[in-house]
Amino acid sequence: MSLQADLKRITDTRFCLSCGACSYICSPDKVAMVDIDHVGLRPQFSDGIAPALIREACAVCPTITSDYGQLKDRDDYVASVDKKTETNWGAITGIWEGYANDEELRFKGSSGGALTAIAQYCLEQLDYHAALHTGEDPDDPIRNKTRLSHTRDELLAAVGSRYSPASVCDGLGGVEAAPKPCVVIGKPVEIAATRNAMALRPALAEKVGVTLSFFCAETPPTKATRRLMAEHGVPEEGLETLRYRGYGWPGYFTTRNAGEAPRQHWIYQRAWAYLQGFRPWSAHLWPDGAGELADISCGDPWYEEPDGENPGFSLIVARTKLGKEIIEGAIAKGYLTATPAETWKLDKSQEGLLRKKGSVWGRRLAHRVMGMPNTRFKGLDLFTPWMALSPKEKLASTVGTLRRILKRGLWKRA
Repeated sequence: MSLQADLKRITDTRFCLSCGACSYICSPDKVAMVDIDHVGLRPQFSDGIAPALIREACAVCPTITSDYGQLKDRDDYVASVDKKTETNWGAITGIWEGYANDEELRFKGSSGGALTAIAQYCLEQLDYHAALHTGEDPDDPIRNKTRLSHTRDELLAAVGSRYSPASVCDGLGGVEAAPKPCVVIGKPVEIAATRNAMALRPALAEKVGVTLSFFCAETPPTKATRRLMAEHGVPEEGLETLRYRGYGWPGYFTTRNAGEAPRQHWIYQRAWAYLQGFRPWSAHLWPDGAGELADISCGDPWYEEPDGENPGFSLIVARTKLGKEIIEGAIAKGYLTATPAETWKLDKSQEGLLRKKGSVWGRRLAHRVMGMPNTRFKGLDLFTPWMALSPKEKLASTVGTLRRILKRGLWKRA
């Protein structure tokens, strides 16, 4: 590919998932992450950017290439699950279900505050410098802001899932410059990008102490949140806070405008059902909804229906020896209460993400038929989950995708 073609591939809105890794690798003054209201955050490259930087941006972009065999290929990897579970959910060294012992973290967190409690344990007990993550932008609550948190209170200020565009990897420069290792918390695609960046930049690899992720079907654009607010008559002017869930499990879409008390709107499941309809095409092409390249990933235990009484808990998945050691340490030090969980709970809790993973194989086939590019995945079996789909789902993922490509003109290069 020519450098111009490389640049177009990185910025192609059909594939980009706004991880921000290209901004980190090239520096934010050369690649700005710009919010396109109906698509999401996308990189804007400055004129005259050096060819070497474009090549590095290609190397870190997870939607160009991602290696999903790297954790299982490690010498110290010992699987705790059977091959079928490993194919469906990635490398696994242990599964627990549990919650943060800190009652405030548990209540305010999306599903029991486990991920935040693990990050807090790393900061306070393992002497990590900071945690890189995202949270509500206090100056513009519809949007998110990447930050480095150093304390429990800073973590708490950004607790809870955000269903609007984020680009955690644009903050990796702060991790690389840190005096000690850091926690990196991100969506599955952001962790894949972090792994690519670590392979390219040894100085970064030295400072990424542990990677944490969460089960995620990728984020809708800013337009989705605006529309959800409009559904409830919430004006953007004077908006002071906006949260999508938490404050109990699973929580409500909640807003607060200046001079008003917080207003609860739809329960999480209904709000997410509305928001996900706005997800861009790129979200439907990304198969990893489980944070398969993180050391630890957490997700909602949807095998149990929320009854309004449960304050929340998480399924906690270790994917590396380090991840397992950190979870066990957090339990031992009183940050987490957790017990081993059976694999069926993972399957039952995240059925939609597994169906999506299988569907991606069919969508990629449709791309090939139309002469469209695909992400190069190494060590990722998508065919087996596709074969587990119903005949109707298989047809939708192939013929249905072809129809959408033709109807939306997606075969045209952006």
